[in-house]
Amino acid sequence: MTKHYFIAVKIPKQIANAIIHERDKTNLLKTHKVLPVAEDLHITLYYLGHVEDSTLEQIIHALHQLVWEPFELKTSGVAHFGNEATPRVVYTALEKSNPLQLLQKKIVQLLANFIEVQKKNEFTAHITIAKKWATKESLNLTEFTLPNLAFNVLSLSLFTINANRSPRYEEISTVLVKEGRKEWPN
Repeated sequence: MTKHYFIAVKIPKQIANAIIHERDKTNLLKTHKVLPVAEDLHITLYYLGHVEDSTLEQIIHALHQLVWEPFELKTSGVAHFGNEATPRVVYTALEKSNPLQLLQKKIVQLLANFIEVQKKNEFTAHITIAKKWATKESLNLTEFTLPNLAFNVLSLSLFTINANRSPRYEEISTVLVKEGRKEWPN
């Protein structure tokens, strides 16, 4: 079985637990087939799919050379992809973040040195809390009342997917923030 990979920001445990607590107050457990556990919550920056081992090693090395500044993200309610009645993905939304958009663009540019990158439309940062519609029951998210929670992004990770395990996503390399050299006035 071939392994698949993605690059993402892992959600801090306290934030992830708060999101799962809110999700479990809704009927998403009945309406969707896949509900990630708290340990699997993340913000995907790029989905790689299958990558040969030698290429993966080069990508990991390059990710560790990436220069970026730490930044803060803030949750912003619940939203979905797909039609409103039967959304294929329900997610915790995030307030717009220029540093996150910039980091995602840097990663796509970096990956273009190693693989053929997909020219996607706009990047929509999100934290998936349910996917794969499963029923004819009406979706009810009125009990999802997560306040806007802030957290700092100090690392990103390369994950592999273990389809038959929980948690499904395994960090195989973590890249800590690497700030650029500050220029000091003379």
